[in-house]
Amino acid sequence: MNLGKFITRISIALATTLASSVPLQASELGPEVVLKAVYEGLRQVDTTRANPRVRWNVANGTSSPCGRIGGSLYCTRNNTIYITTQHIRMAYKYGDAALAYILAHEYAHAAQTVGGFRPQNITKIELQADCLSGFYMGAMPNVTFDRQDIEEIAQIAYQVGDYEFNNRQHHGTPEQRAEAVLRGFAASQRNGITACRM
Repeated sequence: MNLGKFITRISIALATTLASSVPLQASELGPEVVLKAVYEGLRQVDTTRANPRVRWNVANGTSSPCGRIGGSLYCTRNNTIYITTQHIRMAYKYGDAALAYILAHEYAHAAQTVGGFRPQNITKIELQADCLSGFYMGAMPNVTFDRQDIEEIAQIAYQVGDYEFNNRQHHGTPEQRAEAVLRGFAASQRNGITACRM
């Protein structure tokens, strides 16, 4: 499916109803500002009190208690989120809100772990983390996402999807990933976090 058609069909209508008329910023904010503001917002809405540490600008190949880092991740062994330099650069191809999504997605993994509600299947784990990230971002009291921000988030979620159904690490199709994060955003405004149950 064409990304443009998908965004038009699903996310634009949803983004229009979700987005506030007052954006956080008129221009792109730098990674440090985005990560600090979003992390604070995530901590305020996370009822599991996961409180993971965040390390950012981490090079791929860096050692961690969970092994060599090959991309942004949440490490259960030291309750730390690692945001890679590569993923920061990738996010800014879409915009600063895309970086908010990367952090919120990894934070959602921390909440899944600490809260004990992590599904057994890797695809369901990832799609639930996408949904939770949308819910958390939509519920944050200190950050407002406008229509463009929500489109950036849907676009990066779509781009990180895959069709590797036979791969044990299949994270969900592009359509599933974008739909999950947008479902979370909608749930933050309507029916609550239960929309993210898997």
